[in-house]
Amino acid sequence: MLELLFLLLPVAMGYGWFMGRNSIKQKDQTAKQDLSIKYSTGLNYLLSNQQDKAIDYLIEALKVEDDTVEAHFALANLFRKRGELDRALKVHEHLVRHGNLPSKPQQQAVFELAKDFLTAGLYDRAEHMFHKLLKSKIYKEKSLTYLMQIYQSTKDWEQGVLLRKAIFKLNNKQLLHNLGNFYCELSVEAQQQDKFIDVIELLEQALICDPKSCRANWHLAGVYEEHEQYEQAAKCYEAIYRQDKDFFPEVIEKMHACYKHLGREDEFFSFIRQVYDETGGTSALIKYLEHLTEKHNIDKAVEFLLTALKRRPTIRGFKHFVKIQLGRKASDAEKESLTVIREMITEYINMRPRYSCRSCGFNSSTHYWSCPSCHDWETLKPVRGLEGE
Repeated sequence: MLELLFLLLPVAMGYGWFMGRNSIKQKDQTAKQDLSIKYSTGLNYLLSNQQDKAIDYLIEALKVEDDTVEAHFALANLFRKRGELDRALKVHEHLVRHGNLPSKPQQQAVFELAKDFLTAGLYDRAEHMFHKLLKSKIYKEKSLTYLMQIYQSTKDWEQGVLLRKAIFKLNNKQLLHNLGNFYCELSVEAQQQDKFIDVIELLEQALICDPKSCRANWHLAGVYEEHEQYEQAAKCYEAIYRQDKDFFPEVIEKMHACYKHLGREDEFFSFIRQVYDETGGTSALIKYLEHLTEKHNIDKAVEFLLTALKRRPTIRGFKHFVKIQLGRKASDAEKESLTVIREMITEYINMRPRYSCRSCGFNSSTHYWSCPSCHDWETLKPVRGLEGE
């Protein structure tokens, strides 16, 4: 009897192991079946337009198996695209609260939830979430971009400037460009309070962030002119030409005024001739024609203008040609005809936009440092072509 017991013991152990293994498999199979049931039920509710119940069932599936995380991101993205932001929020909030997610999907959940809050206009909550990701290698740059958008929307320039260290560490040119404009906005506030030293320091910081910031040099030139430092102002205007030739037409008259105060107009017109030769711009052409008319005669100016119009025909250039013709000897009938033509051209020019955004194509008759359409900085520039420069 004892010998039989020893013989049956290994069999009993083997049977126990086999049954235990089958039990585990059965539990796994049951779990998978439960998962399948929940997803099937959730999809059925979704298809029958009972979306609140669908979300509850699909979220419940996450508790069974973490491999369903990607499916939840896809579901939330679908809700967001359909404009059902409250449902997308519900899914992302559940993912954020889930304590056992790996680092990468956990960060993704926080990022997506922050975007939901931002879309909903809940800036404080979005800001809090994006700040959580500033140490993330994957989402740091995107989070900084969104934070700068938030601070631009709320005009909280000081909070944006506090991100300076992180932005410089990334060395992202677009973020540095945006940061430079935040300093410019702060300089405007300082100027309203007559804080001259602060204004200069803030604009210098703007140029450190973005050496190509035309706006910073524009404001600097204005400050220098206000304090009759025309040499420094003229250098700022010349710097604008080196930074962005498309923007330079806006400061030609201001630059001319500085050189007048300095008694160096010949030097200015020599520079303007160089500008025209390099760009063919109408504003530079018209300004240089003033010099030709004064130093030489109208015939010399007309000859130069006709050559210029053949090179680059523009409506503004033609209007100036009519203006010159009105100044020459002509009969009353000829002057009346030319006057009608000039008024028609003037009316047409006044109807057309003066500025165009180089990012989104938005047109405007008024200049803005931030495009009212796409909100990019320093992209609204004088129109080029037949109707512009």
